[in-house]
Amino acid sequence: MPDIIQKLEALSLLLRCPVTGQQLHIATPEELRALSGNAGDGFLVREDKTAAFPVVNGIPSLLPESLIAFSL
Repeated sequence: MPDIIQKLEALSLLLRCPVTGQQLHIATPEELRALSGNAGDGFLVREDKTAAFPVVNGIPSLLPESLIAFSL
């Protein structure tokens, strides 16, 4: 799994939220705690830190219906 995370980190400069167009980044430990009740191996968090998309089996789900709203 670490290889997938490294690849996602490299791609995160290119990945954008399909809803707002904001840049996405790999969830930090603090963001992961806020998202802990949601399913996913990891999360790509929107630049404004109000929403995230799950990463399941190394594949980010960037569908608008996959969006998870959260607050820190």
